[in-house]
Amino acid sequence: MSSPLIVLGGLFDPVHKGHVSAALFALEFLSVQRLKMIPCHLPNHKAVPATQAEHRMAMLELATASYPKIEVDPIELQRDRVSYTVDTLTELKKQHSVLVFVLGVDSFNSLPDWHDWRQILELSHLLVLSRTGAILSDETLNAVDVKHRRVDSSEQMLSSANGKIMFCEDFDYDMASSEIRKKITRGDDVSAELDAKVVQYIRDNSLYQN
Repeated sequence: MSSPLIVLGGLFDPVHKGHVSAALFALEFLSVQRLKMIPCHLPNHKAVPATQAEHRMAMLELATASYPKIEVDPIELQRDRVSYTVDTLTELKKQHSVLVFVLGVDSFNSLPDWHDWRQILELSHLLVLSRTGAILSDETLNAVDVKHRRVDSSEQMLSSANGKIMFCEDFDYDMASSEIRKKITRGDDVSAELDAKVVQYIRDNSLYQN
């Protein structure tokens, strides 16, 4: 089996610098050589994407082109149905003995609402990226049995096959694609939030216009 793989999913509508920063942070923090950014096709809990899958995929490839350790994987876009994380991790587990699924605090707090969420912990570890002022749900912490799963180092996490949870408060990059879309629609400058090549792609394809 191959080396550990980090998995970062999302709508990426559009992909912003916070997404890429999260990917790079996870790679460095865990000292792992590969990370897959996986655009969601049809989300289970969120609204339908504002932009077609091929555009979101293209923007991801532009934003990550300079980072050889990051791979954009269309695995969920190839399924014409709701994108369940457990299905994606099941497929990836066939090639990788250790998976680390990266998610933010808000996503972690909603984990018990996810499809077959307990199986996610049978397939992968969780790296939860926190931010200033973020509050972890006591209900979720109890549901995942955090006392027996929490680890404090990447070595502890990667020495096990699955089921460990690590909370990382060193990552603080608060950006929302929804707010960026609003700024684009208004014609505001988004160069601070988006890669220049992504900005140009959005202009060339007239994305996020009313």
